[in-house]
Amino acid sequence: MAGETLEPESGRTIGIPWNRLPFDSETAQGFATVLPVILLYLVIAVAPVTFALYASFYSIPLMNPTWEFVGLQNYLEVLRLDRFWASLWRGVVYMVGSTLFQLVVGLWMALALNRLDRGQKIVTAVVFSAYLVPIIVVSLLGLFMFDTFTGVLHVIGSDWFGLWGTEEFVLGNQDWAMGLLILLGSWKYSVFIAIFTLAQLTAIPSRFYEASKVCGANKWEMFRDITLPRLKGVLLVAVLLRSIFMFNKFDIFWQTTQGGPGYATTTLPVLTYRETFIGGSYGVGNAMAIIMFLFLAAAALMYFRAFDPSEEVQT
Repeated sequence: MAGETLEPESGRTIGIPWNRLPFDSETAQGFATVLPVILLYLVIAVAPVTFALYASFYSIPLMNPTWEFVGLQNYLEVLRLDRFWASLWRGVVYMVGSTLFQLVVGLWMALALNRLDRGQKIVTAVVFSAYLVPIIVVSLLGLFMFDTFTGVLHVIGSDWFGLWGTEEFVLGNQDWAMGLLILLGSWKYSVFIAIFTLAQLTAIPSRFYEASKVCGANKWEMFRDITLPRLKGVLLVAVLLRSIFMFNKFDIFWQTTQGGPGYATTTLPVLTYRETFIGGSYGVGNAMAIIMFLFLAAAALMYFRAFDPSEEVQT
């Protein structure tokens, strides 16, 4: 096979000698198809991480950006910071708390939507629209609802349940700030879990439930033996994604508390921002970002090793 031919304007036929090349035409077409994705990934992922890694080995004062090579000094400085380890712990608390909340609420929403006989598409569209709300709107709404003068949640917590003082701004309370931010941000992202779960629920054949009814199974037994095993793979993937996203959260913290009161809501992304742009140490900030990246990579590898969500999805 001589290969494909091209017809230029002169009318002369030019052949592409695929048989002389180390790859065939289908391989070339496939590579050309994925090449834009590879280039985009290099630009938005590999290049920034590479630059951050390179900058982490230099001392770079932000107001006088002269690069001085210091080797691993930035990493040693980060690991010696008490507030680094405290911020890491707070980030883990926020990640675990918000992911569990989203898992429970998202699974409940998906099961409820799947049981609707009429108007399911309309109700589903209304519920899923919450995921489109910008996080700045969520933050402003939360600040308004916890306002000491007009906030409805402030009144419920202070006057109805006596959880905090009537004139106390609860997001400025070290005991309540992190827990309330978990609840404030999680209602929006619970829809993410619901989207994954509902798509898998609709793929479960109804004959499985009909057969279980004939055998005398109740609703809990049907959920335990039919629904949950078929949702396990999707839920494992969704939990992994939500955990990574929640650990990297910065916007809702900065828009509501800016990491306060004190350091009560300062997670690693917030601390990295403070060290880089407020503390003025660009090299230390990049070293902190690289350590955070390595922590997430190690945690993801352990997660895959323990649960293997890809195998569950295929099953």
